[in-house]
This record gives sequence, C-alpha cells and structure tokens, in this order.
Amino acid sequence: MRNAIIRAALGLILVGAMVPSALAAELRLLAAELPPFTYHQPPPTVSEIGEPRGIVYRAVREMAHRIGHSGDIEFMGWTHAQELAKAGPNIGILALTRSPEREPLYNWMVEIVTDDLVLVGGAGVDVSSLDRVKDRPTGVLRTSGAEALLREHAFTRIEPASEEWVNAMKLRDRRIDAWLAPRLMVLFSWREIGGDATMLNIGALVRRSPIYFAASRDVSQAETDRWRSAFAQIRADGTYDRIMVEYRRMKVEPIPEEQRHPERVEWGF
Repeated sequence: MRNAIIRAALGLILVGAMVPSALAAELRLLAAELPPFTYHQPPPTVSEIGEPRGIVYRAVREMAHRIGHSGDIEFMGWTHAQELAKAGPNIGILALTRSPEREPLYNWMVEIVTDDLVLVGGAGVDVSSLDRVKDRPTGVLRTSGAEALLREHAFTRIEPASEEWVNAMKLRDRRIDAWLAPRLMVLFSWREIGGDATMLNIGALVRRSPIYFAASRDVSQAETDRWRSAFAQIRADGTYDRIMVEYRRMKVEPIPEEQRHPERVEWGF
C-alpha cells in the first residue's frame, strides 16, 4: 500500500513538471488585419471592441481545437508578425501568401484558400499588364508579396499602405492610378469604403495567390503533420465548406466616412 502511494505521488509530481513544458511547446499563433482572411469587425482603426473574424482565422481556430491547441491568436502589425515568424522559435502565422520571394523563409504548413493577385486601375487606366503602370503611382500592402513583386519589376512609384482599405480609398480619390492585391482583399476593402464592386476596373491576373497558415522554419515535421491532419478533418466533416459559404454570403459593413483616418493607421503591415 505504501509503495502504491509513493508511486502515485511520484506520478503527480511528474505530471506537474510536464504541464509547463507542454504549455511552453504550444505553437504561438500570430495574425494581422488582412480582411477577409484575418481581421476584426469593426477594424481596430475604427473601434476598440471589434470581433476577430476571417476565413483563415476561423479555419485555424477549428484546426487548433482538433489537436488540443488553445486556439489563441494574437493580432499585431503585419511587418512585426512576419519578422517574428521568420526568426522563430515556434511561431505560426496567418494568413501568409506563398510567393517565390518568401519561399525559403517559412515552413508552409497548410494552404487554406487560393486567391488571385490582380491589378486594379482607376477610371480610364490601362491595367492589362504590370508594364502599363510601371511608372504610375501604384498602391500595395506594406511588406506584402505584392510589394516585393513590384520592386522586383522596378516600379518607380510604389505607394505602400498599412491597410488595404486605405489603398481602396486612395484609388477612389484618384491619389493612386493602380493597386495590386489579392482579389478577395480588393473586393472586401472596396466594400469597406462603401464602393460598388461591380464598378471596379480589374485588369491583369498577375499570378495565383495561395493563402497559407505558415510557421517558422524550426517547427518540426511532426507538428506540421498534426496541423495538416486537422485541416483534413475540417475538410472531411464539412466545417471548411461551412466557413467558406458563410464568408461568401457575408455583408461587409462600410467604415463610416468620418471614421476613416489613414494617417492614424498604426497596424504597420
């Protein structure tokens, strides 16, 4: 009896010792304001009581629950999130476009959705190819794959913005002539400023834009496989399809004109 008590006590001590280690090992998840993939409604530049949402946000939360992860996702500036994920250790990042420029920098765990990187123009602007606007003011999300692409093509008048709705507003107000971004982000942002998406001048499809749940390079293959298995589960049980249907039908609430202050945007993407 005494030996059994001793063994039980030792077991409790070992479990207690393991708990902090297990908690420390949980993948730290980072995101930024990248609607409709990861964002708050209303956005933090407008309100302090926004609700976290997004196609990738929801999918990763569902995956997390299936592998015993807390599902906690930290929102921060996009530039900072990318820096942390590149440096590690043990960082997951939502929602990162996989591109040739970024290929060696991350562990590309799960492709959540595939979008198109498109060139959008102001009224009367020819956006049939990148070359047509190479020397014209062109909006892009700061530190994005799209910005890297424009720099690779030696664009002379790149105008990075910290949020895509700022690019939408600048295009509407003719402060930029063109805008390069994933199609879903363009459509969402245009509606955020109260625009009619059917009136957009969408030109060249520049390349496919696969949107990933990625991680720092130190994250193990075993951990990667756990998340990939969880994604397979949400595909198989219909959860993923329900998320996609919900966001296709979602009504975008425009940001009130009086609350649009691009100069106050501090979520440095």
